[in-house]
Amino acid sequence: MDSLPRRSLLRLGAGAATLPFMPAIARAQAGGRCVVSTWGGDYGNLLTANIETPLLAPKGIECVQDAGTEPARIAKSIAQRRLPRGNVDVICLQAPAAYDLEAAGMLEPLDESKVPNLKYVLPSLTSAQSIPHIFSPQVIAYNPERVTTPPTTYSDLESDKFRGKVGILDNSYIWVAMAAALKYKGDVGAIDAVKPELERLVKSGAHAYTSTEAFAPAIKSGEIDVGLVWHARVLFWQKGGLALRSAFPTEGCLTYVSSMGVLKNAPNKAAAFAYLNAALEPAAQRGFAASMGYLPTVTNAPLEGETAQRLALPEPAPKLIPANYERLAATRDDMNDWWRRLLDRR
Repeated sequence: MDSLPRRSLLRLGAGAATLPFMPAIARAQAGGRCVVSTWGGDYGNLLTANIETPLLAPKGIECVQDAGTEPARIAKSIAQRRLPRGNVDVICLQAPAAYDLEAAGMLEPLDESKVPNLKYVLPSLTSAQSIPHIFSPQVIAYNPERVTTPPTTYSDLESDKFRGKVGILDNSYIWVAMAAALKYKGDVGAIDAVKPELERLVKSGAHAYTSTEAFAPAIKSGEIDVGLVWHARVLFWQKGGLALRSAFPTEGCLTYVSSMGVLKNAPNKAAAFAYLNAALEPAAQRGFAASMGYLPTVTNAPLEGETAQRLALPEPAPKLIPANYERLAATRDDMNDWWRRLLDRR
């Protein structure tokens, strides 16, 4: 716990006090049940279609999704962390949050004896206590019907031609901060040094959306024309008929990773490890790629045919920049407080 900012744990733990508290004992006796804490929505549906139904149900593992926002789900886990057994087996998180839970000692260590498919994980994405489920570059999404000259760099978002037409994902604003830090400081970890740039962007009329799903309707309606989002999301919305394109910033693209971990007080750890292993199976990885546009995190799931063509990155290949999770954890509390104040006083 000492490695995780204490204010974060206290704040999230306090929020968890208002959440429903389910008896852990009943869940511990549930045999082959595996409870997965996840975002729900499109992601949850694909977990069912690509992992739970085809790969785990035949093994007698009954998967139950506990869907909610990431902060609320983390808060619930923190509130239950001292119980011998909690209510959740697998927790799905953005990689920075997974790093926080690892640092707090809340996740089970992983190795190939527990998760055999770990041996196929891309070396650049490996972690000791969570698996990288899917990943995608962060790009500048734009509507080609209204944006005739594609943006090429983060600083284009601050130009007058996009004033009031920029979208920001509030729940992932920290990725915008890292993109600004990469552009202006050449260091993705220097997020506290780019507050003036972020403030300028917000005060110029940028729209902040509380969910990723809200971004597409805003583009479609003309409320926004550009914004930072994952390339996978652009591909997913393109597949649905939305006029949207990806521009890869010349300074490089942050690499977004969605992770999974097994909580130390998981009631069914055997099923949880099986879940993580199934998530890394080639069939599951290809399923997420084909449906949602995220790239496989394993070396044994090459994409083929139309999916390979659609997900192919441009040439020359864009620079993919990993986030600095350690430095991010050290500054995120202050950044979160500052960000909330910034949005409140607009």
